[in-house]
Amino acid sequence: MAWIDDWTVVPADELFSPQATAVSTYLATAGHVVRAVEGRRHPGGGEMLVVDILTGVPQRPVVEIERVERIGILFGPGLAMPLIMMLREGFPDTEHQQLVPDGFPAAMCIDDRPWDEARLTWTPAEMLQRIHLWFRRAARGELHDPIQPVDPFFGLSRLKIVVPASVLSDVEGVELVGFRTTPDDADLFTVMPAGSLPKAADVHLLIPVAYRVPPERMSRMRKAPQSLAALAAILDERGVDMLGDLTARMSAWAGSEEKDRARLNGVLAIIVAFPVVAPDGSTRGGLLDLRVFITLKSVGEIGVALGQLHAHDDAAASGFARAILAGDVDEAFLAACPIEMAQVHRAFDAEWAATLAGRTARDERKVVMVGAGAIGSHVAEYLVREGRFDWTVVDDDRLLPHNLARHTLRAMENGSFKATALANRLNSIFLPTTEAPVARSIDANVLRPGQMDDELRQALAAASVIIDASASIAASRHLADVDVGGRRASVFFNPSAEAVVAIVEPEDRSLTLRDLEAQYYRAVLQRPELERHLTAVGQRFAYTGACRAVTNRVPASRIALLSSLVAAGLAQSLGNADATIRVWSTDMDGRVSVSDPDVAPVTRYPLLNWEITVDEWAHARMVAMRDGTLPSETGGSAIGIVDSLARKVHLVEPLPAPPDSKGSPRGFERGIAGLSDDVTGRLARTMDQLQYIGEWHSHPPDCPLTPSPTDVVQLCRSAMKASLESLPALSFIIGDEGLNVLLGEVG
Repeated sequence: MAWIDDWTVVPADELFSPQATAVSTYLATAGHVVRAVEGRRHPGGGEMLVVDILTGVPQRPVVEIERVERIGILFGPGLAMPLIMMLREGFPDTEHQQLVPDGFPAAMCIDDRPWDEARLTWTPAEMLQRIHLWFRRAARGELHDPIQPVDPFFGLSRLKIVVPASVLSDVEGVELVGFRTTPDDADLFTVMPAGSLPKAADVHLLIPVAYRVPPERMSRMRKAPQSLAALAAILDERGVDMLGDLTARMSAWAGSEEKDRARLNGVLAIIVAFPVVAPDGSTRGGLLDLRVFITLKSVGEIGVALGQLHAHDDAAASGFARAILAGDVDEAFLAACPIEMAQVHRAFDAEWAATLAGRTARDERKVVMVGAGAIGSHVAEYLVREGRFDWTVVDDDRLLPHNLARHTLRAMENGSFKATALANRLNSIFLPTTEAPVARSIDANVLRPGQMDDELRQALAAASVIIDASASIAASRHLADVDVGGRRASVFFNPSAEAVVAIVEPEDRSLTLRDLEAQYYRAVLQRPELERHLTAVGQRFAYTGACRAVTNRVPASRIALLSSLVAAGLAQSLGNADATIRVWSTDMDGRVSVSDPDVAPVTRYPLLNWEITVDEWAHARMVAMRDGTLPSETGGSAIGIVDSLARKVHLVEPLPAPPDSKGSPRGFERGIAGLSDDVTGRLARTMDQLQYIGEWHSHPPDCPLTPSPTDVVQLCRSAMKASLESLPALSFIIGDEGLNVLLGEVG
C-alpha cells in the first residue's frame, strides 16, 4: 500500500510515544486476541503500531470482514486521539468509517465522544475492546446510524462555515456571499444570498458557490478529494458540472476595477449538498450531508486556469482582467489546486429547530399570542426554539425596569412596547440567515385596540391558535368570545407564582375558555393539592409610589422553570384534539407536582338574552344527590361565574342540602345551618371569582320538570333580591326527564 511506504519500520518496543508504549506493553498480555506485527514511524513525527486482531466475526458475516484483520493504530504528537486504519486492501465500506483522501486506507470510527471526554477513560484495554466490538457489530450489520454522514479524517480547514438550508433550495443563478459573523473569530463565516447581506458586513476573503447532487445520481463518497480537479470529477460523476458552472461565473465576475478586488482575490467556498447514502445504497428522504471545500488559490487564479481571466497585477486595480477570447483550461493547475474541507454548520432555522427538539417537522400554524409579559416572553421563546408556529404578538404594555427581573428582554429595551421588543428578540434567533418567526407585532390593548382594530381582527381571523398570556380574566373571556375560528388557549401563573396553569380548548371548540375557566375553579375547590392555589399571594413589593404599582417577589429561576413546563404542556395539548386543564405546582425544594382535572362537556341554555352553561359533572352531581334521597326531594344553593356584561352564567358547583333542610316526596325546604360559612369559604378559595347564583332542587319520580307554583313564587322572590345587584335569579330543577333551568329577571 503506497500510503504506508512513507512510514519507516521500527521495532514495536522502540516506539517512544507514551500511548504507543502503553499499548505495546498491553499487547504482551493479550496475545490470544491481538498480536503486534511491527512499529512504524512517520517523518512528520507520528508513530503507528501495526497489529493483527481476531475480529470475532460469525461464519457468514454481513460484510466481508475476515477472521483476522491487520490494522494500524496511529499515535500523533502529544496525547492526541489514536486513529485506527484498516490496512487490508479492499476493506469493505461500512457504517462508522471516516472520510479519507485518495490513497489512504479505510479508517474506523470507534468512539463518537470528543477526545477531551474519551481520554478520561482511555486505556489500551478499553481501546482494543472498542475495536473488537466495532468488528463484531460491523460483521453482524449492527452498527447504528447507517445513514449518518461520514466524518472527514484529514485535511480539515480551520474555517467554520455556517450555511442556511435555504441557499441550497434554489442554487441556480443565486450569488452568495460569505461574511464574518463576529470580529473575535476571523475563521467563522456565514453564507447568505448577496441580496440578503446585512449592512456593514465584512464580505472579504470567502466567495461561496453552492451545488446540490440529485438523489438519483448519488453514490456514497468514501474518499475526500484533495484538489479542485478531483472534486470536479466527483461531482461530474454525480450529475453536477462544477467546472462549467464556475467558468460561467468567472465570466460574470470578471472585472478590473477596485470594487472587484475583494471577490477576485478571495477564495472559493464550494458548498455541496449530498443526499446521505448508506453503504447498501439506501437513503432517507430529504436528509442532506453538507460539505464545504475551500480552495487554497484565489478566485482570480482559478478564473485564469479556466481561461476566463488574465492576471494583470499592475494594469488592473483588481489584479485581473477579463479574457477577450476564452483560453484553454489549465488542467495541470486544477489538478494541483489544493482544497480543504471546512467545518460546516447548518444555520439555525425552524426546520432545524424542530429536528433538534426531537420532532419530524416544524409546526407552521399561525399563532396570535396576546400578552408579552414574563410568561409570554418565556413561553414564546421556548416554542420558537422548537420550530413551532408563525407568530403575531399583541400587547400595548411598555417594558419597565422591574419587568427585567423575570422577562427575557434587556435594559436597552426599557420604555419599548413589549410586543415589538419581544418580536425583535424572537426574530433574532433566526435572522439574518432565515425568515423571521414573528410575522408582526401589534402594540394594542386587545380589549380597546382603537385604530389598530382592523389589524388585530385580521390577525385573529387568520390564526389557527390564539394564546392568552395576558394574565387578565377580562382578556381571556374576550378572546373566548371573539367570532373567529382559531382554537384558544390560556397560560398564567397563580397569584404567588408557585404554580402555572394551561387551559386549552378542544380542537372543535365545543368547549370555550369560559367553560374551562369554570371547571378550573371547581378543581381549585375540590382538589386538596390546590387548596392554597389561589389564596397564597406571595410577598408584595411596590416598585413606584402608585397604589397599583406593586409586584410579587419571585425568583427568575422559578419563572423559567414554570414557563418551560407550561410551554411543553401547551405544545403537547395543541398537538391533540382534546381539551386540557393542567396545573404545575412547585414547593420550596423545587419539587413539581401536576394536577390534571377532568374536563366535562357542557350544555347551554339560552334564556332571556342570558346564556346559562351547565357541564356534565354538575348535572351528574345533582342527579347523584337526588338519587341519594329518593323518594324525597332535596336541593341546595348553587355557586358559579356570572359575567353580567356578556350575560353569561356558568354553574360551577351545586352544593348539598344543609343539615337543617327538610325534604319529603311532596316538597323541599332548604335549611341554612353552616351555609353562609360554606359559601364564603368556597368563594374565598377562588379569590371571589365565584359567587352565589341561585338554587337547585329535585322533583320526585314520575313528576315533570315544570316548576310548581311554589317554585315560581320562590324564583320571583329571588329575582327581586338579585335585581338589587342587576343580576338574574336562577333555579335548576333535576328530575326523571333531566334538567330544567329557570331564570328570573326584573326588567
